[in-house]
Parts: sequence; C-alpha cells; structure tokens
Amino acid sequence: MGETVLVTGGAGFIGAYTAAELAGAGHRPVLFDVADPSWGAAAVLAGLADPPPVVRGDVADTSEILGALQEHGASRIVHAAAVFDPPASMTHPAPCYRVNVGGTLNVLEAARLAGVARVVMASSIAVYAARQYEPIDEAHPISTPSDGNPLGPYGASKAAAELIGLTYASTGLVDVVSLRYSGVYGFGMRYPMYIRPMVEETVDGRPVRFETGGDMPRDYTYVVDVARATVAALFVPADRLRQRVFNVATGRLTTAADLAALVGRELSGALIEIGPGLSDYEKSDMRMRGRLSVEAAREQLGWSATHDLAAGVRDYAARFRAYRAPGD
Repeated sequence: MGETVLVTGGAGFIGAYTAAELAGAGHRPVLFDVADPSWGAAAVLAGLADPPPVVRGDVADTSEILGALQEHGASRIVHAAAVFDPPASMTHPAPCYRVNVGGTLNVLEAARLAGVARVVMASSIAVYAARQYEPIDEAHPISTPSDGNPLGPYGASKAAAELIGLTYASTGLVDVVSLRYSGVYGFGMRYPMYIRPMVEETVDGRPVRFETGGDMPRDYTYVVDVARATVAALFVPADRLRQRVFNVATGRLTTAADLAALVGRELSGALIEIGPGLSDYEKSDMRMRGRLSVEAAREQLGWSATHDLAAGVRDYAARFRAYRAPGD
C-alpha cells in the first residue's frame, strides 16, 4: 500500500507529471492548487486510471494546507506551487516573493503541525550567484557580498525559500529536501525557453523565427525525468542523504542555436531560424549559467536523467501531436 502525498501546484506542469509518477509507483497523489489544471496538466492527468482528488486551496493560507493534509491523511508533501516567470518578476517582484517565500513558509508550518514524514521542495538553479567555478555543484555560492541574484526576484525568492527549508530540516522541525531543477521542458510547459515554440510550432506545421537568442545556453531536463527525481527524493531513506539540496539536470549545456539544429534533425518539416546574441535579461542570466554537477543526485538519490535532449524532444513532439489530433 502506497502513501498519500499532497502536491501543491498539482494543477501545473511539474505538479501534474509528479502526480502521474506517484500514481504509477502505487501512491495516492492529492492535488492542491489555486487554479484548475492547465490544458497540459489536464491531458497528463487524464491518462491516469484513477483521477487524483483536487483540493482548491492557496499556499497563502496555512489553514487551507493543513486542512487538506488532515482531510486526506497525507503523509508527505511535494511543494511545487510557485510564481514562475523570471522576467516578469523584475517588474512585479511582490507577488513572486509572497507566493514563493511566504507560501513555502506556510507549507512548512502546515507540515510541522501535521507531522508529515518529508517535504520535497521544487527549487531551481536560479538560486546560484554569478558563476564562480564549473561544474557547479550544490556547494556553489548562492550569494555574494556585492551582488543580487542574476535572475532577479525569482532567483532570490527561490534562494530564500530554500534556506528556510534547510533551516526547518537542520533544526529538526520538518524533514526537507530541495531539488534545483534546470530547464524543465516537455508537453504542457508554459515558459517558452525557445524549446516550446520550436517543438509545438513545428508539429503544427509553422515556421519559427527568433531575432536573437542563439547564444543562450541551458541544461534542458525532460519533465518525466524531473518527476522521477522528485519521487525518488520523497522516499529515499534519510540515512542515505549527506545533504539536503540537489541539482536535477543532465550535466550538459545546449545553446538555443544547437537546440534549433537538433529539433531540425529530429522533427520532419522543421523550419527554424534563430539569430545570434542575447536579450538584456539573458545577458544577466548568463552570469550564473555553467555546466552543472549531478553527482550528488546520482549517488544519494539513485537518480539520473534517462532522456537525452533528442529523446526528450521526440517524446514531447509525440505527446503534443497526440493532443492536437486525438485518436489518430
């Protein structure tokens, strides 16, 4: 018999895939979200034999989280609820901090009061300060005495939330593991990262053109692998863990120009043009980009990515194609 797991942000991209992975492993996910499932999340969840219950709730309210935990008897939490739009956070920082920092505090307090066994927090490589060395491991600085976060309020909010979680763990209040996801992509994604329009517009038979961005590198990590890492972190025995923060990535960087070439090779009919250079936001982003170390996740969580970028693009396109033409 599996366990019941509350997934905050369960109606979103990573939350839905995590719920599907939990169900596939014999557990019972309960989705907690302020919104209805997105179109992509709904399609992912529709593939489950037993649709998970959905609790309409807000991480801004500790009592709502605690009520959901108690009503459904959840013993663990995946905290994936977040405001995720790094460029927008530059001009509208307050909502980002309210949800990503305040919401995390509320989830951890509810977890403490309910006595849950573990919370896995969806963090981000956006926490890193400007690159000091490569490969970037989890001990890499997340701040410097002279500079704010290269990704602005979004990165700062994730770093603050992560520190709060680590302190709950180190003081024995709640067992917490934070996962620093990198470049999560796949069917149902919202934030474009170049890969979404490249794949989806190609499937729809339209050309794609970007004026700039070809020089922007990312460690693209397929969402199915991210969900696997999340479930692994949720149930790994505590005595196997020497740390509480892990990079979840492939360890390989790909520029948007190289991504365009790869999509062109993998998907027939692709017509993609991308110019060189970077936007002003990407220039700041570049300061923290570098090759990521994934050794800790491999050794302690028993996880590594099983999809290289080509395989991920093919599966993403196949899922999107099936969504566009059901029954074909």
